[in-house]
Amino acid sequence: MLRRDFLNGALAGAGMYWAGTTAAQTLYPPALTGLRGSHPGSMDLAHERAWSGATDLPSPETQEQYDLVVVGAGISGLATAYYYQRELRKDARILILDNHDDFGGHARRNEFSVQGRRILSYGGTQSLDTPENYSAVAKSLMRQLGVDLVALRRAYDLDYFRRHRLGLGMFYDAKTFGRDVLLPSSLPTLNHPSFYARHYVPGIGVPPAFAQTLAKAPLNPTQRAQLGAVLQGQRRKTRLDLGGDGEDALRYVDVLRQAYGVQDSAVLTLLSMAMGDDSALGASTLSWDAARDGGLLGTEPGRRVRAQAEDLPVNGDDEDLDGYFFHFPDGNATVARLLAQRLVPGLARVASAAQCVDARFDYAQLDSERNPVRIRLGSTAVQVSNQGQGTRVVYARQGRYAAAQAPHTVMAGWSMANAHIVQGLPERQKAAMRANLKLPFVYAQVVLRRWHALQRSGIGVAYAPGAYFQYCQMDFPVSFGGQGPAQRPDEPAVLLMIRLPAPMLDAASPEDQIRAGRAEVLGTDFAHYEAQVLRQLQAMYGAHGFDAQRDVAALTVNRWGHGYTWDEAQFEGEPAHRLSARALGRIHMAGADSTGRAYTDAAIDAAWRAVAEIRSAKG
Repeated sequence: MLRRDFLNGALAGAGMYWAGTTAAQTLYPPALTGLRGSHPGSMDLAHERAWSGATDLPSPETQEQYDLVVVGAGISGLATAYYYQRELRKDARILILDNHDDFGGHARRNEFSVQGRRILSYGGTQSLDTPENYSAVAKSLMRQLGVDLVALRRAYDLDYFRRHRLGLGMFYDAKTFGRDVLLPSSLPTLNHPSFYARHYVPGIGVPPAFAQTLAKAPLNPTQRAQLGAVLQGQRRKTRLDLGGDGEDALRYVDVLRQAYGVQDSAVLTLLSMAMGDDSALGASTLSWDAARDGGLLGTEPGRRVRAQAEDLPVNGDDEDLDGYFFHFPDGNATVARLLAQRLVPGLARVASAAQCVDARFDYAQLDSERNPVRIRLGSTAVQVSNQGQGTRVVYARQGRYAAAQAPHTVMAGWSMANAHIVQGLPERQKAAMRANLKLPFVYAQVVLRRWHALQRSGIGVAYAPGAYFQYCQMDFPVSFGGQGPAQRPDEPAVLLMIRLPAPMLDAASPEDQIRAGRAEVLGTDFAHYEAQVLRQLQAMYGAHGFDAQRDVAALTVNRWGHGYTWDEAQFEGEPAHRLSARALGRIHMAGADSTGRAYTDAAIDAAWRAVAEIRSAKG
């Protein structure tokens, strides 16, 4: 297995990137493999100051003046700068700071070179989810950036999985269930099997219903009996006010235990993780309300399956912008790149989203003094304050401290960090920010030299509730911007493996489990992830001829200790984002978590709101 430039040892991440002009010109972050996402070194200073409660700072060595400072170079931060120039001042001087060595936030691009081919994938934000429901603001931005949503939907090959005989399956791992068994199967939910071919991974082969596959599942008699009680709706009467408000405050596994008598940990895991890749929640972190909305088993007693899903769209229907078909080969990194190249002249020459996908960006231009907008990576904001008729941001870069002043600052990073960085916040707002947690997850992008074994198994997407990586799927088959899926099983293909570290079957609160999951992410090295990837793929597909050492060509592990916005985050009985999103003087809050939604359109809407606040303040 080939690994290039992995960041857990030989290279020192941002330190090498910023070692000098030559390094900046030759090192290209999207092509780095190993540990990415919040890569080693990117969070160290922020965590050190937050955990120690440090407030002292060395005197900044330099100080610059801008029209606007933005903290966070994700989609929300980039959109903030874009809107500021568009709505308030075309030639505004803007500084965008980010602690990572690449821009885009969770919308991160992964590149690989395998067998003479450049292969793209994504480090986080996956697709544009149902743009039909976007706000007028977000829809307008897509048009302004040159994103043709109809063309993007048509780029998705809805016949790909059927043509290659690939469907959905369940993987029962030996550690949890006694034997390694991979079966064609729907997920253990009330959703009709067709739901997964329409909404989960569009076009995936429609699998057998979950209940129809249980005869082949490696379950012992006790597990079968407990699972059967849920499937049959054999609900016990308990002290709970079943059907009333008492259930709503419970976790889903509490109801499984108390109302259905499910005590086996493997069965609890099997039932509770079925919507984890969408929410990063499961096991004891999943609420009864969320489980009910997701159609998990036992939430509608006596009902086995919901109605069949609607048919896949027809390409001639240009008005259909519903669904999960809107995927760039590098995920929503294309949106971030389109914004960045609009802000920074010379970064890339592209006239459309399709051209942007295949373009190589010149990272040496990001912080060029020639440009009004400068994107300064490897820079950790440590103190943001209102001062007189403006704001002041102190940040650290390469061990040195600098300051930037501007009439307004927009915090487009994470609420939890803002609680430690922004000076003068009311205590209640700081507490709300700390409560506005983001959920940890890991996206491992695995490049396979060949995928005959997957084709022989008939399973290209697998739910693996007890395994280290709970979800595994071949990439979405999109042909766009010179990129396209493998057309033969002897061509390289990308496999996404997702780990959700927070869900655990213990009594800890969801908040504590989320923090424990974050600690796991930060404490796990690349070698461990690599070993788990190889071991699990061998267990899943080995019986069909897979050889992990031969067939895996490259691996990038995107770790996010602060990942999905947690839409159930509460503070004093209200959604935590409501209070945490309030402006403080000339300091404004953006970022998706300031809206309570983990979606690209939410990040865009938050940017628009922040710029609208500034416009209102300017009169």
